[in-house]
Amino acid sequence: MTLHKKKILFIASFVITLVVFASIFIFLSNIQVIKPQIETAASISLGMDVRIKGRIGVALLPSFGLLIKNVNVQNRGLDVVTIKRMKIGLKIFPLAKKEFQISRIGFAEPVFSFVRYKNGMYNFTKQERTLPEKPFAVKKISISEGNLVYADEMSGKKIEVNNFNLILRNLSYKESDSAEPAKSFSFKGKARCKKLKIHNFTMNNLAINATVEKGIFNLNPIRMDIFGKTGNGSIHADVTGPSPHYRVIYTLTYFRIEDLLKQYSLNKTPQKTIEGPVNFSAELTATGNSADEIKRSLNGNLSLNGEDLQLYSMDIDALIMKYERSQNFNLIDMGAFLLAGPFGPILTKSYNFTSLYEESRGGKGIIRKLVSVWKVKNGIAETRDVAIASNKQRIAMKGKLNFISERFVDVTVAVLDKQGCAVYSEKVRGPFRKPKIQKINFLTSLSGPLVNPLKDAWEFIQGKECTVFYSGSVVHP
Repeated sequence: MTLHKKKILFIASFVITLVVFASIFIFLSNIQVIKPQIETAASISLGMDVRIKGRIGVALLPSFGLLIKNVNVQNRGLDVVTIKRMKIGLKIFPLAKKEFQISRIGFAEPVFSFVRYKNGMYNFTKQERTLPEKPFAVKKISISEGNLVYADEMSGKKIEVNNFNLILRNLSYKESDSAEPAKSFSFKGKARCKKLKIHNFTMNNLAINATVEKGIFNLNPIRMDIFGKTGNGSIHADVTGPSPHYRVIYTLTYFRIEDLLKQYSLNKTPQKTIEGPVNFSAELTATGNSADEIKRSLNGNLSLNGEDLQLYSMDIDALIMKYERSQNFNLIDMGAFLLAGPFGPILTKSYNFTSLYEESRGGKGIIRKLVSVWKVKNGIAETRDVAIASNKQRIAMKGKLNFISERFVDVTVAVLDKQGCAVYSEKVRGPFRKPKIQKINFLTSLSGPLVNPLKDAWEFIQGKECTVFYSGSVVHP
């Protein structure tokens, strides 16, 4: 190429660029005038009332775009979203034709206020559900220092997300035959938040990495601080079929059991009942479009275990020795409180376990080992290895917990001898809130005063066969 032709090409390119930027400048110089048009277009798109209360400016660095301040989105006169600052990155050359093509969107200090009404509708739901008319792609969407409150009027529960940051990269929508929008979106993202509160349960320093592709959601890893320790897990969701399928894996090690019980304990229970480190793990799957369907299809494994836990206001060894004489408490109390492991807090919230504390007030004890392993199938949890050992005694639990009907199913708690046979036991049936307890007391067959119930029972059954009640990992002390 000759020098003359290079000059002509350079001048032509310069002129074209100058015309483009001049057109953009003229267009942007009138941006305040067309603010109402932007508000109207956004209102129609969202099906809500959108107002820009601040000015619209131009940002040149680090990328070209619009700066918008104080955006308010309302539905029926109530705030749904308020945004302190918003930046929209624009592709430059389409602006010459007065076309907006968005490359990036950034929200600073937004506040989201979502409500699910008693009729099942949301405060942000449009009357007619619509999908984007054309495919689109946005290179980056970000939220900084956001806050979110979700109130469910149907359940009375509330979710609060404080000081969260979100980055979604390469967000794209592709048209598909499915009416389910989740199957048409793809992106990669990261989310962080200082505090997440679900009803009365609080998690801190939540961090999630996510990948979404054609209806497949992978949230891995998920990290959060619970009870002063950092747990790790993952969530896999597949919504490509008629019913979404979920898989959840989570582990939390060496957290304090007293923090767990404090979260769920009744007002009548002592403030300090048990202390020590425990480990929790869960691997669950479920399928369904509603909470009830998910609960009925829940399958997997859960476990809680710990060693050398300090008991306050409770001496298991002393309690067992006086159990036959006093009958002032139930073994079921101890079983649900200590043996049910990951389900213990749920049961103590449903049933008033107070007789055990009244009977044992003032004593102290040790749990040398706690193991609580459960198998969940179709919403029903069944014991696999559930037992505790103190300095002198061993107690085990067998049976099922039906979380669909919220009932005990032949749950039995037994004090064991060295062979793993039940010296005496109790069975519980019926609803969690009002169970029926049946004593199956082997010692009633013994006559005369009992100086040492366990010793006398052991001497009575020596040399005779018994049915082993428990043969799990917790050995007799």
